[in-house]
Amino acid sequence: MSETSSPRAAPRGLLRTDASGTVDRLGRHQDQDQDQDLRAPGKDPSTTMSAIQSDSRERGVEPSEGRAPAPPPGRRRGATVQGRYIPYILILPAIVALVGVMGYPLLRVILLAFQNVNSYLRLAVPSLDRWIGFQGFTRVLSDAQFWHVVWRTFLFTFEVVTLSVALGLVFALLLNRVSRWAKIFVSTVLMFVWAIPALVTGTVFRWLFAGIGGVIDYICYLLGGSGMKNHDWFANANEGLYVVVAAAVVWGALPFLVLGLNAAMTQVPRELVEAARVDGANPVQSFRHVILPIIRPFLLLCTSLSFIWDFQVFTQIWSLRQNAPEPGYWTVGVYLYEEGFTSSHYSTSSVISVAMILLMLAVLVAYIRQVVKIGGQG
Repeated sequence: MSETSSPRAAPRGLLRTDASGTVDRLGRHQDQDQDQDLRAPGKDPSTTMSAIQSDSRERGVEPSEGRAPAPPPGRRRGATVQGRYIPYILILPAIVALVGVMGYPLLRVILLAFQNVNSYLRLAVPSLDRWIGFQGFTRVLSDAQFWHVVWRTFLFTFEVVTLSVALGLVFALLLNRVSRWAKIFVSTVLMFVWAIPALVTGTVFRWLFAGIGGVIDYICYLLGGSGMKNHDWFANANEGLYVVVAAAVVWGALPFLVLGLNAAMTQVPRELVEAARVDGANPVQSFRHVILPIIRPFLLLCTSLSFIWDFQVFTQIWSLRQNAPEPGYWTVGVYLYEEGFTSSHYSTSSVISVAMILLMLAVLVAYIRQVVKIGGQG
């Protein structure tokens, strides 16, 4: 069998194939001969090295002298396409836009919190303003009504976030088990629900829970609740806030949670679920040990966003109570509006705004730490 057709790989350094596919023997034998010449007695090493260099030049190979030349210095990395600062340059326009849109209002709120601007006259005539330091914070934090509002807001937020995330998980799991056409239909309906403004949602739920001619009252009456006919859901503030308002908020939050969690569940490999089922795991165990760890980052993100949105609920309460919510319906968002716009206590409302931001950050610290921890593990 010829050398060119041999399936065995040629020893390195013995064969060289050119562009035409021919094979010729290389200089391992020549290198061995050169080594023998160097070790042969009576040979002058300098003469032998000169001959080797001359032979190398004849073959088109330039011999290296001394140390190998240093590689050319790399291009300096800085604010260039190859530099490490390019991500910051790309994100700079977004930062500038955010600072331009939100920077001045936030700075103005912080400054008002340290001033005595609790009337429209002082707001219109800046020369009447005076700095009062932390007196505004002391006055707000020592007000019992403020802490009642904060406690009510936390209870309402905890209820709504828990119901929203739990129902979102249940509906996302069910959506993952239906046929393709049913999934498309439900997803389309959820998108329409998501597109409805919060003000319209409040109006619809006010009609559903109306004391006279309300749909919910009539359904409860048909189910055997004789005392529910013409029931006033808003007479008791606790019932109106924790039932009617909570239902409106959960209804508006479900589309985002269901579609988002369902999309996250599509990233779970079916092989893992099938393997868990073969190993004897029931559906609850499969969800807890297979699905939940994979969708956990998005679940944390949904919970954090739901807390931020529900903590500052305003529109649904304002619409359900026809632009005049009673003090029993006041959450932090409503209380802030009442102090700032209804009573013209601009400095007091600024203090409440700063306190509201700090309270949300304090609660979100645990979620932020979990997100950073998951990001570090990834």
